[in-house]
Amino acid sequence: MPVRALAIALLSLAGAPAGAAPDAGATRLQLVDAAEGCAEFWRRAPGATAERQVRAFDQLLRSPHPTLYTSKVLGLAEPFSSSIPERLKKAARFVPDPARVDEVRRTLEGDLQDAAAQFRRTFPDFVSRRPVYVVCSLGAFDGGTRPVDGADVLLFGADVIAVIRPRGFDLRPFLEHELFHVHHGNLHPDAPETVAGALWEEGLATYVSAALNPGATNDEISVPDALIAEATPRIAELSRRLLAHLDDPEDGPTYRQFFYGSTEKATEVPPRSGYVIGWRIARELGRTHSLAELARMPPAESRAQVERALRRLAEAGDAGSLPSPDRRTDSER
Repeated sequence: MPVRALAIALLSLAGAPAGAAPDAGATRLQLVDAAEGCAEFWRRAPGATAERQVRAFDQLLRSPHPTLYTSKVLGLAEPFSSSIPERLKKAARFVPDPARVDEVRRTLEGDLQDAAAQFRRTFPDFVSRRPVYVVCSLGAFDGGTRPVDGADVLLFGADVIAVIRPRGFDLRPFLEHELFHVHHGNLHPDAPETVAGALWEEGLATYVSAALNPGATNDEISVPDALIAEATPRIAELSRRLLAHLDDPEDGPTYRQFFYGSTEKATEVPPRSGYVIGWRIARELGRTHSLAELARMPPAESRAQVERALRRLAEAGDAGSLPSPDRRTDSER
């Protein structure tokens, strides 16, 4: 997920949606709830006609927050009269419990503040002076950055969180993963937006969230056991693929193959396998660098480190010479 422009947006975004005044302090994040109609949308939309689905979207979501419910934020083509019903049809198995959606909205403020407090104990120079938004993403994302009024901002999708992160799920690793992207973007606002950059940024964010939460499960740090099991036997092959495309842009096909999810039964590349490979690379470098040192590593150096690690993995012929992403090393940290 592209994150580099977020640092600039958090510090200089001028045209924020209504009710989103800049946070006056650097130590408390401001969370703006733009998902107050999300639970009701998911009560009305499943099984409704296309016309009623679009009407519910307009009334409950887009009309109150027109700058947030856009094609770029939701990843939908216009006109919405066709793309919203198509999205809901494809995601027929994705129907969040409206009660859980509202629960996420109620508890996310406290969860985010707690995560930020822990995060600052390791990264005391972390700063965010702009709001973070809770939206109804219609199945598009649980967290990430999207363009709002011409600048990328951090959003959390209450409906997706409700589905993939059930009650009792520890949200802190996930939230700290996203906070690290903000911090890393602050440190490197001009980092190239390439496949190599994504491997480093997503892998390092995953490594940081695991290191800060040594008791977290792989699911809680967003690399499920099933993904690790699927990607690990193919590490050498996948590393060779990546080496040929390290400087490809983040909006290209290689990035999408390695960092997007997929509903297809069989894919050429395990969806989101870039997270697993990036995590392995960051863990290896974490043996000789502190978290703060890794975060401040200049983009040119991190790119060189990524390439060297991929070459080692590509030559290994099996799961690779780098350590598997088990829980032991993170606990020891």
